[in-house]
Amino acid sequence: MSGSSTNQGRDATSVSVIIPCYNSEKSLPELVERLTCVGRAEGWNFEIILVNDCSRDNTLIVLRDLVRQYPEIIAVDLMFNVGQFRALMCGFEYASGAFTVTMDDDLQHPPEEIPRLLDSLRTDDDCDVIFAKPDKREHPAYRNIGSFMIKTVNTFIFGKPRDLSMSAFRVMRRTVLETLLSHKTMFPVMGPIILKSTARIKNVTFHHEPRKYGCTNYSVAKLVQTTFDNVINFSSLPLKLISTIGLLALSFSISLSIYYLVRYFYGGIGVAGWTTTVLLINFYGGLLLFSVGVVGEYLIRILYEVSGSPRFRVRRLYRGRDDVCENESGSP
Repeated sequence: MSGSSTNQGRDATSVSVIIPCYNSEKSLPELVERLTCVGRAEGWNFEIILVNDCSRDNTLIVLRDLVRQYPEIIAVDLMFNVGQFRALMCGFEYASGAFTVTMDDDLQHPPEEIPRLLDSLRTDDDCDVIFAKPDKREHPAYRNIGSFMIKTVNTFIFGKPRDLSMSAFRVMRRTVLETLLSHKTMFPVMGPIILKSTARIKNVTFHHEPRKYGCTNYSVAKLVQTTFDNVINFSSLPLKLISTIGLLALSFSISLSIYYLVRYFYGGIGVAGWTTTVLLINFYGGLLLFSVGVVGEYLIRILYEVSGSPRFRVRRLYRGRDDVCENESGSP
């Protein structure tokens, strides 16, 4: 089921809210209640797409109950854990609104802020995406450091304006969503893909609420991995850096060889340069291993891309009060 086909018959003000869910059994009831209250009060023609990313708690049971209570909900249960970004891509497949809202499942993105984001996008024809910018980040210190790392990478590599803040709380037009769906990579990362899709992006400030239940799913290792994915998946910069370092190392090696050769002929070397030899071996050995490691990361990703593995696989789809579709297939 694709969003493009389901868009037929939708009005130009319809809204799709997409939320990846992982171990969020406690926060989902309140989140859905607040979302539906906002949507009904605003008079939207809206849908809430909740993607269960193979949660380990009772998230799926909670989703089933919510589907029975709220006809606006579409619940997607994935067969295996795919991570936040691929879960979002899954939700995009089922979205049919003229505008798409993405947000987290932890209640740190207030649903009451969505009308302001939508109004800002609707009234600005020259804008395609609105990123909600927190007035104060209510994250642990290491999470803020990780966000800074990702922001630096996006600015340096992908040309993100320095004054633009990116977050998981965003609103985009239908054309942007369809552009995102056209990227068939196994490793989608929303920030770089959006930056490649449009330059018409702006911020709207919102109040970032403290986390109400549990702790963040983003560990230090995962933040580092996300930063690394941003670089490897959408940029050839590491390979270019390796080429540049290799060229500099080659030039240094040639210069050093000429220097020692001249000293040898003039009798300036009386004792074998054991220290120099060890240092050079360590330097070039480390450089070689680092280069092979980076190239290996590219090869691993190429292998995944050409292997034909699905980005996700939908186990069951819950829609409406009683409608349950089984064994939905995921996009490759």
